[in-house]
Amino acid sequence: MPEFSEVRLTSQYVTSKNKDRTIVDVEYLPSNKLKLVEDIDVVGKKLSASSRGKELKLYFDETPVVINLGMSGCFRNFSQRDTDENKYWKHAHIRFKMSDGDWFTWTDIRRFGKSIGVDWSPNRAPDMFDETDEFISNILDNLNHRDFSKPAYEVLMNQKWFNGIGNYLRAEILGKWEVNPFQPMKSILTPLFLNHIINQTKDSYELGGGRIYNLSNKNSNLSWSNWMKFYRKGVSIKDKQKRTFWFSEKWLDYVPKR
Repeated sequence: MPEFSEVRLTSQYVTSKNKDRTIVDVEYLPSNKLKLVEDIDVVGKKLSASSRGKELKLYFDETPVVINLGMSGCFRNFSQRDTDENKYWKHAHIRFKMSDGDWFTWTDIRRFGKSIGVDWSPNRAPDMFDETDEFISNILDNLNHRDFSKPAYEVLMNQKWFNGIGNYLRAEILGKWEVNPFQPMKSILTPLFLNHIINQTKDSYELGGGRIYNLSNKNSNLSWSNWMKFYRKGVSIKDKQKRTFWFSEKWLDYVPKR
């Protein structure tokens, strides 16, 4: 599932790709799950976006719709109509005809992406980049919350506190901090650790995230392959949500018994 970096890069792609054009027509496939978009008269409007953690907000001029990207959702640009032989066109559930003649599409092969509402979800944490102080204070002011008595590897995926963190960021953040990831989160929660979370997320963002838009590497001192030290490497377990967590073998003796 797209994490913080991929969603932020998606919002920037939507905005930059459409800054000089407007929507002149639209096609909705019956498979479309961004149903709130269908309620808007999008023709004649400019399309842009912003992000907050794992959520993305589309703007049709000033009219907003918040969506999530699901497992495979993204936006793609076609210079002309394609055929169903192209899997990205075949699974383009919304097809915006743009004023320059291109087609800009919402494409979601696995069809988990959906519209949520017109504003950010209230149960998600502040954005690590845009609301850094609020993100940090939201955690440090609530250290006695029962959530932080749970194992660190579980809590780091809780979007109420860590909006945007998913599997690969969890593995890299905890692995590179070099502490037992199965201890209570409150045992390692410090301002330094929170800055570490932000810095690892910034690294993944500067590397282009999962590179779904083939964006260039903004940091010449890093490459995706040498930054990824733990994800899909070493040993792993399934957490309570059946998600795979990868970690260093030296922590095997601390894996909770079930």
